[in-house]
Amino acid sequence: MSTPEKRCLVIGANRGIGFQLATRHLAKGYAVYGTYRPETRDDSSVAEMKEAGIKTLELDFTDEDSIKAAAKEYGDGPLDVLINCGGLYKLWDDKPFTEHSAEDLLEHFRVNTIGPFLASKTFLPALEKAEQGKIITMSSDFASIADNTGGNVCYRLSKAGVNQLTKNMAIDLGKLGSKVLTLAVHPGYVATKMTGYYGEDDMETCMSSLVETIERLGKDIPTGSYVRWSGDIMAY
Repeated sequence: MSTPEKRCLVIGANRGIGFQLATRHLAKGYAVYGTYRPETRDDSSVAEMKEAGIKTLELDFTDEDSIKAAAKEYGDGPLDVLINCGGLYKLWDDKPFTEHSAEDLLEHFRVNTIGPFLASKTFLPALEKAEQGKIITMSSDFASIADNTGGNVCYRLSKAGVNQLTKNMAIDLGKLGSKVLTLAVHPGYVATKMTGYYGEDDMETCMSSLVETIERLGKDIPTGSYVRWSGDIMAY
């Protein structure tokens, strides 16, 4: 009997890290679903997703109804890997916390923290149907409290929330007897549109390692961990 094809869903798959992870999972034999925000449906990046063989869904992290609609369109099949990749970062935003507003902070939390929370909860039934579902959420080295050098307070706080979410989900799922695993990962400071196409880490190195790190989750990387793309444990 043939082994069923594994499925991967990448939220925020039409550019940057999301597109890299989607196409690399395609190359590993996964059936890959990728999301884009409704306002970008006519963007050339969405056409590139479709040309690559990615099954596309519309989803906006800030709109719970769109997340539920995407899950309904995905259907009743199992989901092996959910990658929460959509995110918000304001370029070179290293000004002191005193220069930020409550709305600045809320904007980051809506996208970077609440979005992954809602997506993880909404797609959990599909993840439960897999042999061992995995929730992978993009964090950042800026999320580390131990390694905080100041600035970027909105991004740092919202990504620290992602780390807490990842750990909390791992503990709660364990108590519920679920086999679904969670991981928060720093994908590297790579050149993408979100970073103004500036990066200090090599995209090929980081993305190749990150795909293998996802495979290692549940083997030598424990659920609820916070790691670099290489799988090295980071300090919360």
